[in-house]
Amino acid sequence: MSVRQSQMVLVLLMVVFFASGLFSGPAQLDWSAEWAALMGRGDATTQTIMWRLRLPRLMMAAFSGAALGLSGLLMQTYFRNPLAGPSVLGVSSGATLGVAMVALGGASLGWASRNMGMGSQVLGALLGGGAVMVLLGLVMGRFRSMTALLIFGLMVGYLTGALVTVLQAGADAGALQAFVHWGMGSFANGGWSSCVFILVALSGSIVWTARTCSQLDMWTMGSLTARTMGVDERKLTWSALGTAGVLAGLVTAWCGPIAFLGLATPHLVRATGISGRHSKMLWSVVLTGGALALFADGVVRWAGVPLNAVLSLVGAPVVLLLIMGRGPFGSAGKTGARL
Repeated sequence: MSVRQSQMVLVLLMVVFFASGLFSGPAQLDWSAEWAALMGRGDATTQTIMWRLRLPRLMMAAFSGAALGLSGLLMQTYFRNPLAGPSVLGVSSGATLGVAMVALGGASLGWASRNMGMGSQVLGALLGGGAVMVLLGLVMGRFRSMTALLIFGLMVGYLTGALVTVLQAGADAGALQAFVHWGMGSFANGGWSSCVFILVALSGSIVWTARTCSQLDMWTMGSLTARTMGVDERKLTWSALGTAGVLAGLVTAWCGPIAFLGLATPHLVRATGISGRHSKMLWSVVLTGGALALFADGVVRWAGVPLNAVLSLVGAPVVLLLIMGRGPFGSAGKTGARL
């Protein structure tokens, strides 16, 4: 199957999952009433369900899955490490700490959230993730290797995790329950405005990646080789990590810390035989991420299980196969140079 054919199949899957989610749900509605509501007719309750609940949730799932898939591809390319994911730099952990400070620590962002049209938790997540990105920018010049940068991100994650644990220990039961629920992940937390935020960031990231595919291909050959071929290492580092961090931070802000989607999506694409040049992988990764997120959201609504549980059931086997070096993931598990 060619790349174009596989992408057409992914588009078809996205349409099927989207339509399935749009015309099914806990509210037992007649199909004709649902369709009439989409056309702006029918009773107000059905229109509210379709336009304010189902459509924004499905759009958020598709955009978030695509964003995390692209973020994962950029992280694995930059670090030349098949186990790198969107949360590797600590941006998702910083966003989680921001939410914990609002939900558990009682930090007030009322004036800012009202004037910016965002909830306090969302704004706290954006500020927490942004603070980690600023910290990363300040210290990046001190690192002489990507391994050191990777370890720095992991240590930031451990540090923020410890602070979150401290906040959890002193929180009341109601706030703790709400925070734990947020940590399970959900595509139902956002509305149309959040969809627009993520769509704008995703569109800009796709355009940048499409224009930088040749440089990303050179980077997979090694930093020294890339520099000799004219790649500006500092500019590529800032752009790639910044793009991946923004996408991961925005998704975490509205949907919670989504597990495995960014890590597993690029490997699932490679398992279909699409690998090598980023110009071939870009749209396949975006479409696969969106399709996986829509499928997972459908399972969540059908089975009533948390989103991160569903994604872990898909992502964990991928990582295990990658570590064991078997099956279609074996070549990726043996070397990061073939990413």
